[in-house]
Amino acid sequence: MNVKSRFTKNNTLAMKGIAISFLLFYHCFSKKSRMGGMYVDFAPLSREAAMMISRCMVQCVGLFAFLSVYGLTRSVKKKYQSYEFSGREGTMFVLERYLHLVLFFTIPFFFCMGVTFLTDTSSYAKGLVSALVSIVMDFFCVGHLFGTQVLISTWWYLSLEVLLIVFLPFVLRFYRKYSWLIVLMFLLPGSFLIEKHVHLTKYLFVMPLAVCFADQDVLERIRDFMIVRNKWMNKILKFAIETIVMCALFMFWYSKWGRNHFEFVLNGLIPVSVICWSYEFLINLPVIREILQFMGKHSANVFYIHSFIRAKWIGNFVYSFGHAFLIWFVLMASSIVISIFLEGIKKAVRFERLSGKISDGILGWADKTLWCVSRNDV
Repeated sequence: MNVKSRFTKNNTLAMKGIAISFLLFYHCFSKKSRMGGMYVDFAPLSREAAMMISRCMVQCVGLFAFLSVYGLTRSVKKKYQSYEFSGREGTMFVLERYLHLVLFFTIPFFFCMGVTFLTDTSSYAKGLVSALVSIVMDFFCVGHLFGTQVLISTWWYLSLEVLLIVFLPFVLRFYRKYSWLIVLMFLLPGSFLIEKHVHLTKYLFVMPLAVCFADQDVLERIRDFMIVRNKWMNKILKFAIETIVMCALFMFWYSKWGRNHFEFVLNGLIPVSVICWSYEFLINLPVIREILQFMGKHSANVFYIHSFIRAKWIGNFVYSFGHAFLIWFVLMASSIVISIFLEGIKKAVRFERLSGKISDGILGWADKTLWCVSRNDV
């Protein structure tokens, strides 16, 4: 099947816009305790229905994870067409992507750190040593991975991102040899052996799916697939089928029995269904496309910042707007304003150029060091 057009970077930005919107709804309205006792109007939905939908939006984690692995796989494929890379090359790839994650977290990290200390809203322990250790672990994006305190609980996802980066070369090598069997390799132990209710493991099923989809253009193939020859009838049928499947997966996940027995697989299938549906029916619509891409452009900074605004800095102000949509809008808008400010700082200090030099220096040193080690071992 000939693919008409690729899943582009702009498509990825639009999907990140959806994911960050999900995240804000989840954090704002999924529990009564998150609303801090403030009155929230969910009209035209009932309170129960709106909160149920908000709880389902925790699948934003899977969306972000899928898009991350999808993009990394495409990057590797450009450089190594058949995923044939040495251990040294794989190590350098992991280090490069890890440095990119840490360096572009630097300015939001210090901004959030500074404001929390100025406002006395830090979550770190009072002891100097434990606080310093937690700060260092947070900065290097492994606080949740090693169980140290994090400045805000939302940052746990950075540890998952590190795991995805580290695991990817191994997954790609296995995929190169066994193709779609990689899905079973994750599904079987993930369903029976891995602790499914732990954040760092219960979303790992998106990884083999993202690798397969990125390598074999599955998103594009699903979009271009024709059930019937008539273009409009085909669109209507696919919209009905994909919508029913997506909603059924969400409902199954929301049931206690479904989560207890199939949470691992559902945490992989639901993000895929959302991305497939959005790619074909939503993210290329005029106006909506531009709005989602704009939010996606700032999604990383919004992710880093929004929980501080909602839970630590000006939570009462945010919830004072009363209606759920207005609360979401104010939180999104304030987060994006800060994001624009931080991006302005990056441009002022030429951060990309500076981070590039730092990254090149560390990579160059590591490459020489690894090369010397390998020669000495021989």
